[in-house]
Amino acid sequence: MKPPRLTITQTCDAKISCPRLAMTRLRQILVQALGEHGIHGRCALSIRYIDDATARTLHADHFDDPTTTDVMTFPDGGYDPANGTLLLGDLAVCVDVARREASLRMRPVGDELTLYILHGVLHLLGYDDRTAAKRRVMWQRQRELLASVGITLEAEPS
Repeated sequence: MKPPRLTITQTCDAKISCPRLAMTRLRQILVQALGEHGIHGRCALSIRYIDDATARTLHADHFDDPTTTDVMTFPDGGYDPANGTLLLGDLAVCVDVARREASLRMRPVGDELTLYILHGVLHLLGYDDRTAAKRRVMWQRQRELLASVGITLEAEPS
């Protein structure tokens, strides 16, 4: 079967500088994850890069939690009738959180953002991290996918 043809649309809020990512590596792990879940053909993902203030607002409005967070996932699952593209959904990725965490973990900000985007896509694919058992499964899959492009991920957070 053919691998998915993934279109990634990225936008950056005016309050932040747009981050640099290794898009080839990101696309490789996302296409692998999508294909493993039976998604083939055209699909689209939208990524919006935001700051802490916007993250707090979105998190409060959509998840009833006024704190900042790394990534928020907004599933779609519909199809674009014009071309049959599966609309995976939207991710809101907080660059401020990524910068702080990357500094603490001593890794490039782009690698931290790649983790957040992968994490969001795994949520779109049905992974859940609300229980310890499900979190272990999700983080193990993240570790495997990230390792395939040379990014090391520590044990899952407690």
